[in-house]
Amino acid sequence: MTGKSEVMGQDLKTLCEDHPQLLRSYHEVCGLLFSVAAAPQIPAPQQWMPWVLISDEMSAEVAEKLTQSLMDCFKAQLLIMRDEGNLLPRVCVYHAGLTLEDALSQWMSGCLLGHQHLQKVWQQAWSQMQQQAPDDAPQAAKELSHLLRLFSTFANVPMALEQAAAGGNIQLAAQLAAIAETLPRALRQYVSLAGKLAVYLPHQFETFISGQDPAP
Repeated sequence: MTGKSEVMGQDLKTLCEDHPQLLRSYHEVCGLLFSVAAAPQIPAPQQWMPWVLISDEMSAEVAEKLTQSLMDCFKAQLLIMRDEGNLLPRVCVYHAGLTLEDALSQWMSGCLLGHQHLQKVWQQAWSQMQQQAPDDAPQAAKELSHLLRLFSTFANVPMALEQAAAGGNIQLAAQLAAIAETLPRALRQYVSLAGKLAVYLPHQFETFISGQDPAP
């Protein structure tokens, strides 16, 4: 969330902080919303909203607030994409010694979680591209694989460093700051790639952007 959307996200942030036993961390939820909004085919709210839950044992009042807050933030994320705004929240910055508790790691973890839930959608779109544009499909697969590896690095930097060292790459730690600077561009590439794949599937993007409420 950036700018005005950060203000809109305050209610969601408060809910996540007040109910850590029920909800994933705020930044993880925001990363998940990004991946859902960027999907080649956007799932219905009743499909993706449960992905933010740790437990669904919540009061009707909390559930109502959560539903509204999630939809507000989701629509704000779609508008950021439409207006080509900053996709990575300003609070998500890299620093030496980044841990799993830092905003950047949590946001990237949420992004990967959302992508994991939507992996079949990406695969279906790519399979259709393979049939209809076979010359383009290998590059799309290569690009997505690279992006996911990049996101995974910053979702868990300690693990990435450990794996790099085990593979003989002892330079990664010194390179991470420079690599982190490529994240905003990588997120735009992720959205662009999803858009290229979306043409091979029926999708709902215009419905959400128009402001119509997709909730049942």
